[in-house]
Amino acid sequence: MEDWIHLQDIKATLSESLEGKLIGLCVTGSIACVETHRLARLLIRHGATVQIFLTRAAAELVSPKALAWSTGRPVIQELTARCEHLEFFSGDKRADLLLLAPATANTLGKMAAGIDDNVVMTCLTTAAGNQIPILCAPGMHEPMMRNPAVLRSMKLLKEDGVEFLEPILAEGKQKMMAAEEIAARVLRRLGPGDLRGKGVLITGGPTREFLDPARCLTNPSSGLTAVLLAKEAYRRGGDVILVYGPGKVEPPSWITTEKVVTSDEMLKTCLKLAEQRKVDFVVAAAAVSDFRPSQAQETKRATAEGGFDLALETTPKIIQALRHALPQAKVVGFKASSSRDDEVLAGEAGRYLERGTVDLMVANSIVEKGMGFDSARNRYLLCGPGERRESLGPGEKSRLIPELWNRLLV
Repeated sequence: MEDWIHLQDIKATLSESLEGKLIGLCVTGSIACVETHRLARLLIRHGATVQIFLTRAAAELVSPKALAWSTGRPVIQELTARCEHLEFFSGDKRADLLLLAPATANTLGKMAAGIDDNVVMTCLTTAAGNQIPILCAPGMHEPMMRNPAVLRSMKLLKEDGVEFLEPILAEGKQKMMAAEEIAARVLRRLGPGDLRGKGVLITGGPTREFLDPARCLTNPSSGLTAVLLAKEAYRRGGDVILVYGPGKVEPPSWITTEKVVTSDEMLKTCLKLAEQRKVDFVVAAAAVSDFRPSQAQETKRATAEGGFDLALETTPKIIQALRHALPQAKVVGFKASSSRDDEVLAGEAGRYLERGTVDLMVANSIVEKGMGFDSARNRYLLCGPGERRESLGPGEKSRLIPELWNRLLV
């Protein structure tokens, strides 16, 4: 069955990570099902084909016609002689994943007991029997979630291989995990898994070096590259932590983030994490300020006092400290250059390679119009040992970062 034509404008507009993947989205009668439209469209924007299965209780809360419009496919509410449960969860063309969102307490109890009395339960039974991955996002009030019977059902289902997407507390109430994070968990479950079991430490964003409490030296880095690197590493299964300066782009909630401001804070945080965590990859994408005032004033300088006489000193090289602290890790650096010439970019990157500071260096020009700092586009020159050199882009950073990770993992 082909998707309806109106989906052509949105399919794979965020990424192609789920291209060719079929996801069965089973919806039960929790008020959280009002998020189904947005969740389905997010998955489609990553390239997925989404087929919705709807219980009668859920159909009283959300319109099957509207859901069909959201996915470009008729919603399945009853099984027919077509045997839809076998069509989508058995055989060669079966779904890649079943996503149960929201899952009510009633549904969890029936799943644990093996009860099969509606379209969603039959799909769950069939998917489990065919070892299709099942992700489950509970949608119920907190007291219901604490009910011993519900907890027993969840424990049994976890033992059977069901992966639970923990609800969140918001506005004083327990709510189903946000649609964006559910999509991220689907992407991770269906991702390549080439970073599974690997610790990934990423630095990102700018730093600020203060002249006085009101003024600082900094740079226009938005932090977008580092956030995209962290999201892609998470999708690939990595145990990711992001050490992040005051960038404009807010890291998503599912990425463990340590926020810092100055280069000293970033250095201390990175070294602390190097001691506390298993780190296999270091990706130093932060735009660390290279200079700071030799002495900062403790109070705000009044304009009546006249201008500053600035004496600057260099800030510590965080990437060198991490190389020393993590000699077994693969270290990848980013080098921003004011040259457009690839030979110059390669020469600047080569100095880090020659000193053994990095295993790979990613150079880019910050003077190319519409690329680099504070831009969604860039072009990268990947430099490695020997004569290894490869250009990626120009293009959207969101499209280049997965390709960059492919190269880093070679």
